[in-house]
Amino acid sequence: MLLNKSVYQLASLLTFVVGAQAQEAAAPSNSDVVKLTSENFESFIKEHPLVLTEFFAPWCGHCKNLAPHYVEAASILKDKDITLAQIDCTEEQDLCMGQGIGGYPSLKIFKDHDLDNALEYDGGRTTESIVAYMIKQSLPAVQEVESKEKFEELIKEAEQPVVVFNGDASLNETFSKAANKLFNEFSFVSYPESKSVLAVYLPNEDEPIVFKGEQKSLEDDVDALEAWVKVEGLPYFGEVNGETFASYVESGLPLAYFFYNNDEEKEEYLAFFTKLGKEYRGKLNFAGLDAGKFGKHAENLNMKEQFPLFAVHNMSSNLKYGLSQLADEEFEKLTEPTKLNTKDITKLVDDILAGKAEAIVKSEEIPDTQESAVIKIVGKNHDDIINDSKKDVLVKYYAPWCGHCSRFAPIYEELANVIASDDKASKSVVIGDIDATENDVPGVPLEGYPTVFLYPAGKNAEPVLFDQPRTLESLLAFIQKHGGSKLNTEKILEKYEAEKKAADEEKGDGENEHDEL
Repeated sequence: MLLNKSVYQLASLLTFVVGAQAQEAAAPSNSDVVKLTSENFESFIKEHPLVLTEFFAPWCGHCKNLAPHYVEAASILKDKDITLAQIDCTEEQDLCMGQGIGGYPSLKIFKDHDLDNALEYDGGRTTESIVAYMIKQSLPAVQEVESKEKFEELIKEAEQPVVVFNGDASLNETFSKAANKLFNEFSFVSYPESKSVLAVYLPNEDEPIVFKGEQKSLEDDVDALEAWVKVEGLPYFGEVNGETFASYVESGLPLAYFFYNNDEEKEEYLAFFTKLGKEYRGKLNFAGLDAGKFGKHAENLNMKEQFPLFAVHNMSSNLKYGLSQLADEEFEKLTEPTKLNTKDITKLVDDILAGKAEAIVKSEEIPDTQESAVIKIVGKNHDDIINDSKKDVLVKYYAPWCGHCSRFAPIYEELANVIASDDKASKSVVIGDIDATENDVPGVPLEGYPTVFLYPAGKNAEPVLFDQPRTLESLLAFIQKHGGSKLNTEKILEKYEAEKKAADEEKGDGENEHDEL
């Protein structure tokens, strides 16, 4: 799923911080860590059943910290048919790009010679953690339990959700595939005496969550089974932290946050939010967030840091909702934390699900005047501008701190000047940009900055993502190809360059003129 900026910002708050840098990132040549390259990578994976691979850069401090633990773990695991390998991404750039490596170190697990479905390693980065994690990976993904006593004991002692099916042959292959992919987050059990074809047992909950849909809808669709498990495997009221945040994102459901000041305050509302979690299962997830650690995330939800706090974030549409808050001066006068009104929370949730709630939109003020040919767009007028069916609207979504955005800015500015130079083009095309860090743009998938979308003229026209080289020529060709205005941008550019050249020559002639002494 596509993640928006608020999700990235919370993820950064939850990032694990590694200590001091000392040793080399690359494992010594005499260690048990195998060095892989583009030449031997595929053949090596096909020859070894379980490989943990570190994609690293020699200059990376986190990689240097990991190195001694990685080397020691490789030595311990070599006798268990578990291999640890390294790939230097500064030397194997194509290989690392092909694996989608976006940061260092990235650790991926290749199981059963499968090159296409690597698992992300999300365990600890000490020797003991790596060894324990990888040994678990070597165990069968699906546990087979025959006796009722053993099954009940397994459920009672489980520390993570247990997914159970009754061994039905028609679901067996799909269940096994899902188990291999979700092995780290859930325990998968085959129990022939189960009363249900498929069920999830949550830790500390007496009753299982039973699959009530058509079994045939899962038999050949591992993605559908995974989606069901990812939703039903979450607690009714959980906790958002570095280990759980990704699970809430992957569920695809809106997330309701309860920011609490301390454990006592969390306990006070525990029964209430657990009840809501059961009532709205499959529609909304509920979780607590420690305000002392992650209180800054309230700003990402367009809320003030006034705790306790309740807010809801629909991450797929990037719409945010919350209860009304006090004026700053009123909040500062408080001598003890406020109490949340549970009836207000329930009403807000009902209104959100019914489409009646008004989202909290972050926006700069609409500018009184435009300072350049690039139209400055803000949250308040974004939808009105892009939904103008009479014009092609090209929008650049950027962040002020983004280096790529800074390099792209003069090219984009010249594009706007080219369009503005032609009478027909200037009336039928809008070249705009918006600071996505200061303005909410619900429904626009922003994976990074800058992101450029064209909203073509015409009714029911779908937006088109610009994914070509960021040059003036490619931008103009993109508008010509996908726009509804049907402009000949090549001729517009030729005319613009000719006029610019003539103006430069005239200016040059003027500069050469001088008065004689």
